[in-house]
Order: sequence, then C-alpha cells, then structure tokens
Amino acid sequence: MTYWHHHFSTTEKGIIGTSTSIGSSVLSMLPHLETTLRVAGLIIGICVGVATLISVVHDIQKKRKELKK
Repeated sequence: MTYWHHHFSTTEKGIIGTSTSIGSSVLSMLPHLETTLRVAGLIIGICVGVATLISVVHDIQKKRKELKK
C-alpha cells in the first residue's frame, strides 16, 4: 500500500511540474502571441477594406454604365 501511495505522489509531482513548466512557457509567450494576433487582425482588416472598396467602385461603374444606356 505504501508503494502505491509513493508512486501516486511521484506521478502527481511530475504532472504538477510539467504543467507548471508548460504554463510558464505559455505565459511568457503571451505578449508575443498578442502582438501576432493584433498584426494578423490588422492585415485581415486592411484586406477586407480593400476588397470592399474594389466592390463599391465596381458597383458604381456598373451603375454608371446602366445610366448611360
């Protein structure tokens, strides 16, 4: 019975140590990840804005052609 308790305690300590290491690594990377997400969001926003502008210009040109007819 003592063997199982000791084995469980060692396993528990290993899990806590591993999760602490992984958690601290993730926490240290948060500023980098946040910056990456902000830049990616900015790039996506610019792409959507340009696509919308192209669509609006295309629609305006199409309506002008219809009015000339």
